[in-house]
Amino acid sequence: MARLLRPTRPGWGEERAFWRAGYARVAGVDEVGRGPLAGPVVAAAVVMPLTPGGAVPRAAWIGRLRDSKQLTEHQREALAAEIRLRCAWAVAAVSPQVVDQINILRATRLAMQRAVAALPVRPDALIIDGREVVEGGIPQRPVVGADARCVSVAAASIVAKVARDHMMEALDAVFPGYGLAAHKGYATPEHREALARLGYSNIHRLSFAPVREAVLW
Repeated sequence: MARLLRPTRPGWGEERAFWRAGYARVAGVDEVGRGPLAGPVVAAAVVMPLTPGGAVPRAAWIGRLRDSKQLTEHQREALAAEIRLRCAWAVAAVSPQVVDQINILRATRLAMQRAVAALPVRPDALIIDGREVVEGGIPQRPVVGADARCVSVAAASIVAKVARDHMMEALDAVFPGYGLAAHKGYATPEHREALARLGYSNIHRLSFAPVREAVLW
């Protein structure tokens, strides 16, 4: 009988490497919404709090941080509230129209760049989920799977996910019939069926093949 794997608990290894090198404010950066057919791509940047002596905080909520995909909606909402209360953070979004104009990869990088620029404190270094690069001259380290491995990036993944989910729920009221509140714009069978029936809307990404097929149909 196969054992169930427990969700990965992120650690402080990448942050500590920057701290030892003299970089005090380290921001984790992550994005959500790269794959959906509708809605913005959203990025968040989070600088975790440190104690007055520069030690890693050991609050209970930090111990509950995980990659946002490993958490329930209720867990994400509760943790996002803690992060927004106790950390320096920022969220930025890039619209579907811009995604169509510059492609999803560049739009993702732009969202990350905007999130970092919007932080209330200037970070000394960045840890970025994946292989992306944020322009602006800030020392940074891309880490594949950082949302599951690094505390600050896990926090950013939660804030970004909750923010985008709320955006899509609000858009569902403006563009009814697509089920945006349920699937958040992803290419579910229900969303594809709605596209075939209703056509595309102003928040759909025309550069994505399933949306183009609905337009041509």
